Amino acid sequence: MSKNRVLKEHNKIFLDWFKDTIFVNDNASEMLRKLADGPKRNVITWQGYDINKYSFYTKAQDEKSTMQNRGVILRAESQHFTSVHDDNLCVASISYFGFIEEI
Repeated sequence: MSKNRVLKEHNKIFLDWFKDTIFVNDNASEMLRKLADGPKRNVITWQGYDINKYSFYTKAQDEKSTMQNRGVILRAESQHFTSVHDDNLCVASISYFGFIEEI
């Protein structure tokens, strides 16, 4: 099996495997149980956030302002296969631009 196929299969089944493995293990730590339980959707949200002398606002909040500054950019690096026939990983740096919908 190629590395590409192994990685895709791993990504597809890991979360279910992790959850099943942790919840049957009586010795698993509380932290592992919380991780296996997955993210919670009932969280407190804000319309804006100040950090390191920068202010961030949600798109909805920023539309109320006369001076709008709601765009953000994130530069991320990740490993990719260059093609389905290549088993060598390469690191790619990709910029993502968008608007803040929730804080």
